[in-house]
Amino acid sequence: MTSSMPTATRVKKSLLKLADKMVKYGIAKSRSHAFNIMIRKGLDEALRTVKEYEKIYKELEKLSREQPEIRHGDLNRILEEDRSVRS
Repeated sequence: MTSSMPTATRVKKSLLKLADKMVKYGIAKSRSHAFNIMIRKGLDEALRTVKEYEKIYKELEKLSREQPEIRHGDLNRILEEDRSVRS
């Protein structure tokens, strides 16, 4: 059985921001979990993972702002028009 012990430590602001992003993107459940991941995987791997998620998150935000309208049946109409032009 693994046990954990609470500890207080000072960290650089950049590490705290990284931990917060890991929680924001769902990589970690809490700051404590984020720091444990950083320790286990190493800082470089944690940074790479956050950058990947950050890119995905920004793309999703962009898509949600654009809100492309998808209407049922439009593809069939477009295909039918294309077929009638070719005939």
